[in-house]
Amino acid sequence: MKILSVGQQIEFPGIEIIYTSLANLISIENISDFDYILISGGDGAIRRALKDLYHKFGTSSIPPFIINPTGSFNVVSKIHRLPNIDKILSSISKNEDIKKITVPFYAIDKKIFLFSCGNSSDVAHIFLSEVLRFGILKRGALRYIISTLILLPFHLIVTPFLLSSKSRFFIFTPLKFKKIFNIHGQINDSMEIDLKNYYNVLEFDGDLSVVKKQKIVIQKVGTISLVTI
Repeated sequence: MKILSVGQQIEFPGIEIIYTSLANLISIENISDFDYILISGGDGAIRRALKDLYHKFGTSSIPPFIINPTGSFNVVSKIHRLPNIDKILSSISKNEDIKKITVPFYAIDKKIFLFSCGNSSDVAHIFLSEVLRFGILKRGALRYIISTLILLPFHLIVTPFLLSSKSRFFIFTPLKFKKIFNIHGQINDSMEIDLKNYYNVLEFDGDLSVVKKQKIVIQKVGTISLVTI
């Protein structure tokens, strides 16, 4: 049994765990040498690790993910009710049956996301939250709460206009509905959106990234396995 730990050095009796930083993950030559990939971090770390692995190896050879949620919100871990990694590693070390769930992920060109993407008020919220990432606000959810309070007047004024705009959108795949105004939940088919501009800042699972394209296509591009018990 061999596990690749990304982002944090972890040891567990009876299991060989090899460490690599997120920055060096792309240098791994043979991902099939590993039975599992253990990712420590928040949703952004999961997305960035998946992006590097997907672009280098495709989805067919990527081992199941074990998530160690050490970020601020850990949406992926919460919406899929993933257990503590100690319980997972204990089950693996005892050769017990390991359950896995299949989770889709989506892309705009080469930029991927698991659950959230948009160019609406989420961009302003993420941007301000990143500006506040210092000192005692560096870790935890407090900076997101402060950001929400600061932006509350902005949200109250512009939200009706954003909801009615055809060039603005927000996707949150755990939502049960398909679409309300320009808020999208489950994505079953590809979507094309005209952003009206060539240079656009979009949010992907809590990360901000620039998309230099006016018309974008959002579509499911693959699935990954998440380990549970």
